[in-house]
Amino acid sequence: MNRLTFYLQTAHLRTSHGQTIGSSKQIRLTLVRIFLSAMGLLVGLTTTLPAQANMIRDTEIEAGVDELIAPLINVAGFAPEAIDVRIILDNSVNAFVQSKRTIYVHSGLIESAQDPLLFLGVMAHELAHLKAGHVQQIDEAVGQAGTAAALATIAAMAIAAGGNGEAAASVLVGGTDRANRNILSSARRNEAIADELGLAFLDDAGISAAGLRDLMARMARQRALPESRQSQYYSTHPGTAQRLQTYQDHVNNSPHSDTKPSTELTEKFRRIKTKLYAWTERPKTVLESNDEDLDPELQTYAYAIAAFRRGDLNSALERIESLIETKPQDPFFHEFRGDILMSMAQPSAAAAAYETAISLRPGSPQIELLLGRALIATGDRTRLPRAIEVMSNARMGEPKWAFLHRQLGIAYGKAGQINHADLSLADEAILRGDTIRAVQLARRTIERGDLSDALRNRANDIIYRYEPKN
Repeated sequence: MNRLTFYLQTAHLRTSHGQTIGSSKQIRLTLVRIFLSAMGLLVGLTTTLPAQANMIRDTEIEAGVDELIAPLINVAGFAPEAIDVRIILDNSVNAFVQSKRTIYVHSGLIESAQDPLLFLGVMAHELAHLKAGHVQQIDEAVGQAGTAAALATIAAMAIAAGGNGEAAASVLVGGTDRANRNILSSARRNEAIADELGLAFLDDAGISAAGLRDLMARMARQRALPESRQSQYYSTHPGTAQRLQTYQDHVNNSPHSDTKPSTELTEKFRRIKTKLYAWTERPKTVLESNDEDLDPELQTYAYAIAAFRRGDLNSALERIESLIETKPQDPFFHEFRGDILMSMAQPSAAAAAYETAISLRPGSPQIELLLGRALIATGDRTRLPRAIEVMSNARMGEPKWAFLHRQLGIAYGKAGQINHADLSLADEAILRGDTIRAVQLARRTIERGDLSDALRNRANDIIYRYEPKN
C-alpha cells in the first residue's frame, strides 16, 4: 500500500441485508448528513461523505494540520486531541462538519491557499459549528419537519448553491411551509453564529482573519445567481456580501489583522501543500515543475513522490535517501523510504525503515500499521509477535479504522491465534456495517471454547449488541 492511502468511503444507504433504508429515522439521518455540508463556510451542497469520496490518510499531513490548528483548538475550549480533521481528495474549495468531532476539508482548499491564514480562517469557522452544537441542532430541525418537506427544502438549497436560483425557487413553489422555513432559518442563524464565534477564536489565538476575508471576497466575485432569484440562496446562507462586510469590519478593527503567520507555521503549511500537490497532480507535471520559490528540499521530496507514483522506484529511492542524509531525524522521510522498499519487494528493509520512523515519532498508528504489514510480508513467523504488537498499538489510536482491524486479524491468523483473529475480523465487520457477519464470527469463537475471559466477554458483547432480536 502506498504511503498516501486512498480509502473509499461509501454512503450507507442500504441495510446489511441489502434493503434500501426506509424508516423515517434513517431517512432523517441521511438528510441530516446531506444538510450538514450546507453548514460549511462555502457554497455547494454535497453529502458529508459522498459515495466514492477519496479520503487521504497520511500521518505527516494529518499531524501537520493538527499542529496548525492547535491554537484554535485551545481557544475553542476543546481537548488537544478532541477534534479530527480529515482531507478529502477533491479540488473544490470546501470544508464541512460531519459529527460532533470531525471536520472534513477538501484538498482544493489547501492547494488554493497562498498561506496558512485562509486555511486557519476556515478551520476557525468549522470549529465554531462544532462548539455551538450545530450538528445536533440540525438533526432536531430536520426531525421536526416532514421528511418530504425537508427533502424538498434541501434539494432547493443544493440547486441554489449550484447557481440555478430559478430552479431552486420552482422546487419550493407552493410548498414553503413552517417546517421548511424553520430549517432554512436554522441554517442561516447557524452560519451567522459560526461567523461570530470563528472570528472570536481567531482573535483569541492572535491569528489574522484576512485570509477568511479574502476567501469571502473571492466568493462574492464568483456568485452567479440572478438578482431576482437571490432570496432563496440567502435563505440558505447569509448573503455573501453581508458576510464579506462582517469579515471586513472585523479585519478593520482587530489588533491582529496585520499579524503575519510565523516562519515555522508557513513552512509547515507549505510542506503539507507540496505533499498534497505531489500526490494529486500528474507525476509528469510534478517532475517537470520548477518552482523557484520552493525550498530545494521540498522540491526533491515532491520529485521523489512523483517518481514513486510513476513506478521509477530507483529514482524515488535515490532522492529520498539524499534527503535522509541531510535530515536523518525526519521520521516522514524514513517512512516514505519504507514505502518505496515495500514496492521494491524488500519487506525486511522496509520494516527497518518503518522501525526508524516509529522510533523518531512514537505513537503513529498509520506508520505502525505499515510496519505490521511489512513484518507479515517477510514471511518470517518469528516476526509476527512484533507485527501484532505494533498493530494492536495502532488499533488503540485508531479504533474506528476497519482496515486496521482486518490487518491485525490477518496477523493473528498467521500466528495461529484464531480466536483473536476472528474477533478482530468481527470488529472490522461492525465498522463496515456487516453486523450479521460480526455475530457469525463471535458465535464461531465461542463454539471453539477454551477462551480467556476477555475474549469470551467480547464475543458475548458482540452477540448481545448486534444479533437481531425477534
